Amino acid sequence: MRHEFKSRWGYVFIRCLKGVCPLFPNLGFPQQRVIESKYFTLEFPRECELVEFAQKINVNYFLQMDIPSSDTKNFDSIISKTLDALYLEVSDILDIHIYSYHGKIKVYPNKEKLKENVFRNYPGQKYNLPSVYIHSDNAIHISLADLTLGMLAHEIAHAIISHYFVVPPPAKVQEVLTGYVEYSIRKSAGTLPSR
Repeated sequence: MRHEFKSRWGYVFIRCLKGVCPLFPNLGFPQQRVIESKYFTLEFPRECELVEFAQKINVNYFLQMDIPSSDTKNFDSIISKTLDALYLEVSDILDIHIYSYHGKIKVYPNKEKLKENVFRNYPGQKYNLPSVYIHSDNAIHISLADLTLGMLAHEIAHAIISHYFVVPPPAKVQEVLTGYVEYSIRKSAGTLPSR
């Protein structure tokens, strides 16, 4: 009986180490990775590859370095610095500098997961967007499968505009400004389609 008790608790312990605790599902390792930067808290699901995220936001353009493959502590620092550099670049393009800003970036594996987790709060609307900034959450929600550097810059521009103006500009005006930011970032990074 005692041996059986130990083996059951051993099973529970091992499952908790793997992040799946049968008794207390919220225990164990978190289901997402969190990276802090000066301007953002990046919430990244464990099932997504951080290297893929880094490649899509073009770490090489911002930090002029190759992406390392093994040193995760250093890699988190590289992601953090890249997000901060992108924020400052967007601020420069808009000529709006809010150095006290801090928001969230929540990454989802694909549009379906984004829709399932974010847009369910808006019944009756048919959203199929790969990314969105929600001012009430102060969070950028973005699909990793569809992520581009320009898309993330576009959403960061929405965050900056929403926090700068006491009364945010109308949606169409914001889209013109954020579209300009996206174009400028893509032009600088060399990701615009050639003619």
